[in-house]
Amino acid sequence: MLLGEFRCSADAEGRLTIPSEFRAEFAEGAAVTRGIDRCVVVYPAVEFQELAEKIEDRLPMTNRQARAFTRLVFSGALACAVDQEGQIRLPGQLLEYADIEDEAVVVGLFSHLEIWSPRHWQRTRAESVQDGAGLAEQLDEFRL
Repeated sequence: MLLGEFRCSADAEGRLTIPSEFRAEFAEGAAVTRGIDRCVVVYPAVEFQELAEKIEDRLPMTNRQARAFTRLVFSGALACAVDQEGQIRLPGQLLEYADIEDEAVVVGLFSHLEIWSPRHWQRTRAESVQDGAGLAEQLDEFRL
């Protein structure tokens, strides 16, 4: 289970250290791709395979939005591994997409991680916290 929020550094080659609390989840490999909200998303390999199957099974290629979403997710995706030092290498295009430079915030979201630039994460987190009750009301239909 991937939970919590951690700050970490990114080096000039795009290597980022995954917090030790999360590493066991990536023992079988990982996949990185663009997140919907201008962040980088890291899935354990098994979770990414399940997501890919859902997208393929449920989104019709005849639908323009489905094709756009599929492109967003898969054209930026890359299989990777967490090395012995707990690092993954993020491609430059993903770092640029998420505006990550020398520091990042890694957020655990149960089944996957999001990697944010500190500036974007601060804004996104503040919006969620500020409107927590409103979010809960809007999501009532999902019966959480």
